[in-house]
Amino acid sequence: MKKYDLIASAGLFTLGIILLFIPGGSITIILRIVGILIALFGGYIIYNSTKTNKNEMVYGILIALLGIVFIASPETIAGIVPFILGTIMIINSIAKLQFVSAMMCGNNKDWLVPMIANVVMLILGIVLVINPFSGAKAIIGIFLIVFSSLDVLEFYMTKPKKVKVIK
Repeated sequence: MKKYDLIASAGLFTLGIILLFIPGGSITIILRIVGILIALFGGYIIYNSTKTNKNEMVYGILIALLGIVFIASPETIAGIVPFILGTIMIINSIAKLQFVSAMMCGNNKDWLVPMIANVVMLILGIVLVINPFSGAKAIIGIFLIVFSSLDVLEFYMTKPKKVKVIK
């Protein structure tokens, strides 16, 4: 996990808090804001592709169109968000479980907490994928809070220790 992943975790935590305490219309507002950001990012790619790489223009157009879909139809996107979040959680936790298994094989004794955190993330992801529509917005908010908190905890648990080298 890189330091910029902490920013993503903070964003997911904030999104989870919003969904937990204001579940009503917050998802459509959030998806429209995300759509605007995605469309702007697509426009940025298109603008830069005219200067450097013409092949990236297609990518920028597709990204911008995805942003427009988010803006125009947030209810449709909201229907698939639980499935997407669950899939991301499953993939992320499986990748991190592989890292934890490498920690277990090595001399690292700090593998238990990351193992538990990733198993919990895996279970939450499976629940969201198997039954995404029963995962109400508030439940998704709880999942996001737990997911981002466990991600931050794991970052600090698996962060390499600074070793002073004596010459």
